[in-house]
Amino acid sequence: MCEKLNASLDFLRDKYGCPAGMIVAGSEGFELALSNGKKVVLLPWRVERRFVELKKIVDGKTLEDVSTFRFAHFTAGGDPVKLAAKELDLAVFLANSPVRQIFAVRNGDSACNILASLENGMSASVECGTRLPAGTEAMDRHEIIARRGVASDRVVDTQVPQSSIYTWTDSGLRTYTDVDTELFGLTNEQVWVVRAAFAVLMKPALAEEWNHAAAAVRKYATAIVASDADNKPVIF
Repeated sequence: MCEKLNASLDFLRDKYGCPAGMIVAGSEGFELALSNGKKVVLLPWRVERRFVELKKIVDGKTLEDVSTFRFAHFTAGGDPVKLAAKELDLAVFLANSPVRQIFAVRNGDSACNILASLENGMSASVECGTRLPAGTEAMDRHEIIARRGVASDRVVDTQVPQSSIYTWTDSGLRTYTDVDTELFGLTNEQVWVVRAAFAVLMKPALAEEWNHAAAAVRKYATAIVASDADNKPVIF
């Protein structure tokens, strides 16, 4: 896995002349090993195209007075607490504001719902589940609600992710969606891991920012468990 990712990263490094670095497996996902010996936790969702475009909409004031981030993410397996914590980091990234308070309710290892308030007055609602049938692709949707305007990363009238090309052949249905104009032969998730590593190499200041954000994600996960156990909000 890492060999394939690093081959793509080397392609971008050679093309744009950025410093050396290598993608390695970490305890909570992928990390970037820098030439100085330091490691950076990669946050691929922070460079994913659809979320970058949503952030532009927020930062550019296309939406007036954003009030709520409404996220949902469902997978076939995994840890709903960690999934919810990552979704909360996405809200922090889009809002450019840290979390002030979290209230969470869990259903064992199957589902996790949280309500969070941010320091800037915005709020976030996150629903996560991990009991989709085995082999099912992850389903997610991210909406931003404002006093004037609503934005979503999914087509309004669909509940599932869409592909660019569909083919029906004797071997069944196959779909294709290229999300990058330079990286091919990778899954969507792999593309964003490579892009995250490349972003850190091109902008070294992200290293400290992302390591700090990764530590916050772990703090959110701990708070989610504590809030559910105590049936009360956790205030930071």
